[in-house]
Amino acid sequence: MGQSTPHYLSNTINLVHLRVEIMTKEATLKLAGRYRVVVLGGGIHGVGVAHDLASRGWKDVLVVEKSIVGAGTSSKSTKLIHGGLRYLQHPRDFPLVAEGLGERALLTKLLPEIVKPLPFVFPVMKKGGMPRFMIKIGLMLYDFLSRGRSLGTHKWLSTEQAFNDAPILDKSVFKGFYRFYDGQTDDFALTQRVADSVRMLGASVVEHTTVERIMHDQNGWRITLKGPDGVHDVTAKYVVNALGPWAHELLDASGIRPKVVGFNNSGIHLIVRDLGLKAGLFLQSPEDGRIFFVLPWEGFTLIGTTEDIVDGPADSCKVEQRQVDYLLERCNRFLSVKLTDSDVISKFTGMRWLARGGDSSISDTSRTHLITEHRESGDILYTIYGGKLTAYRALSEELGDKIARAFGDRTASATKKVESWAPARSLPPDLQVPRRFEKI
Repeated sequence: MGQSTPHYLSNTINLVHLRVEIMTKEATLKLAGRYRVVVLGGGIHGVGVAHDLASRGWKDVLVVEKSIVGAGTSSKSTKLIHGGLRYLQHPRDFPLVAEGLGERALLTKLLPEIVKPLPFVFPVMKKGGMPRFMIKIGLMLYDFLSRGRSLGTHKWLSTEQAFNDAPILDKSVFKGFYRFYDGQTDDFALTQRVADSVRMLGASVVEHTTVERIMHDQNGWRITLKGPDGVHDVTAKYVVNALGPWAHELLDASGIRPKVVGFNNSGIHLIVRDLGLKAGLFLQSPEDGRIFFVLPWEGFTLIGTTEDIVDGPADSCKVEQRQVDYLLERCNRFLSVKLTDSDVISKFTGMRWLARGGDSSISDTSRTHLITEHRESGDILYTIYGGKLTAYRALSEELGDKIARAFGDRTASATKKVESWAPARSLPPDLQVPRRFEKI
């Protein structure tokens, strides 16, 4: 490649650079030799940061995705847009819950066709589990934290009401039921919608392109990309490492020492037939205290999740039979319908990329995000840890503020405005449910 432009001198610097072409599956994307920001990873946080910057008028932003946008761990979640009721067990996470509830209200307003309210049934067990008074306190606090932006307040249900919402519950196990409300989404469609908005606002997203390495030289951060038509370099003043479970693999390959210890926490989900639920089930395993969900979703039933530390490369993470057995066994304790392996239509594992915090157990590790900075001559490499699907936009705005302020730009984020969002579109047939189960 030719000589790239030196460091940026102002917002209005003339971006005339060598251009290369990288073929994606859908179209030929002309890739500039230099950007203000290159975002590595086309998951929800990667496209979220790009959307935030593009909403401020930044068009010289590039997202690089090795597969298709949202095909990684961002499409392997529990599909909830929620505050995280279970996080109220830890007072340190109250701000995390409050933030999630605020984002839940915003996303249901901005994207009503993708993010929708969902009632939940929270049963009180006859033996084990949380006592009724503790559940009541938690739900009252959840309502309090969502005041002014609630999807509905909690209430005590009659047995008839509970079984109308969830006819598959085993009556012999429970002595009462609460209802509360949260949000549900199609996480893949949400990530695609954010990427559509990035493109609509003039920034770039390239798919089927891997990041080979990143290094710093006199021109800033130099990122080596490998696409279908070969290897190319681009440079940037700021780089956002939003690779999630693969974040440290790139840093290690590039000889860059991470600022913190990160680890991958995997969680599996099962898809079974529609079990007739009109509400989600919020259930607790008495032995280990783990919360898991049984949810109506896209004409099927979604069950999840588990928690295990992943040893080894992120790509080595697979669904294990013991995890499937765990979920089926826990479900069968509480449901009148007894599920077996033969009922499982699809199963998938997602990973939560977290920063290590002392000797905390996996469940006790906070999901509060952390953004580290690696500075070289005024150029910054950011790496994202933690974060939740629900609060991706708030995280993106926070990082967008950091980047914009570092560049001297005081323009505010506009991702809270519907004008910054691309219109809804239908996904290609092979990426719609249920064919998606085989595709990604």
